[in-house]
Amino acid sequence: MIVRAPWLWGWVFRALDNEPGLRLYLSLTARQFGERIAELVERTDAQALVSVHPLVNHLMVQARARLRRPGLPLVTVLTDLVDVHHWWAAREVDQYVASSDVAAGRLMALGIPPGRIATLGIPIRTEFARMASSAREKRLELGLDPDLTTLLLMGGGEGAGRLVENAQAIGALATRGLRFQLAVVAGRNERARAALEAHPWQVPVRVLGFTSAIADYMTAADVVATKPGSLTLSEALALARPVLVGRPLPGQEEGNVAYVTGAGAGLAYRTPAQAAEAAATLLADPTLRWEMGQRAARLSHPRATERTLDLLQGVLLRAEAR
Repeated sequence: MIVRAPWLWGWVFRALDNEPGLRLYLSLTARQFGERIAELVERTDAQALVSVHPLVNHLMVQARARLRRPGLPLVTVLTDLVDVHHWWAAREVDQYVASSDVAAGRLMALGIPPGRIATLGIPIRTEFARMASSAREKRLELGLDPDLTTLLLMGGGEGAGRLVENAQAIGALATRGLRFQLAVVAGRNERARAALEAHPWQVPVRVLGFTSAIADYMTAADVVATKPGSLTLSEALALARPVLVGRPLPGQEEGNVAYVTGAGAGLAYRTPAQAAEAAATLLADPTLRWEMGQRAARLSHPRATERTLDLLQGVLLRAEAR
């Protein structure tokens, strides 16, 4: 649905973003999945339950009740940056980790007490949080031209969006005299990858499929262009990279665009022509790139992972003391 009919996904997201939608979902799933979660807790002798998805949030509450272990700590880590769906909010959860101040405000509006919310950001891998080398050094390491301004274009793991058209429009900026190189991550989209590899480029281009080296390529890039998924944006912001944000998935990504652009950390585009214009603006102006990168860093939570683990440890110690 997300790949082939995003409009339908957006409709479902909004239609169920309420208490009746939650009750309908739980009536269909709570018994089966609540039992499975309870079985896993007993099998692993789990010390706590941590939810990172709104579909699981209320189910772990019901699993705790089924186990008759009221002291089993429940923690929810939001993995949506701005648009907090109604299903994220379960008043029985002991501790929330909010992804942003906006998300924390939404949780409070849904009835979660402020004392249970810690705004720590979305946990990300260490290589995004601790940049061990400069962009130039990383370009050398990856076999890219170390002296060329670099734009990284991504469409998520599925290579979603008008990836080929956007890449071609940005690549055509060479006709304006702009000197840069392009790295494009097509993910699992083999059709897009083949089209990109067959295109006659006027700039140096590196085409990648699904890769685990995203942190390396983000570090090597001067500009990151991506669909506005919460995790990808959190990674780019932690690396202080200015971002070009494409058309959002209706529902949980829509608020991310205004969150980034409103803070001056990036520019938005919806069409290939707009992608090229936004890219030209940043590629031609190193001062603007630096300023946007600094604003991106101010939005970021690079230590979210270790701070979340510290919080979880504190929750466990308090539970043991009780």
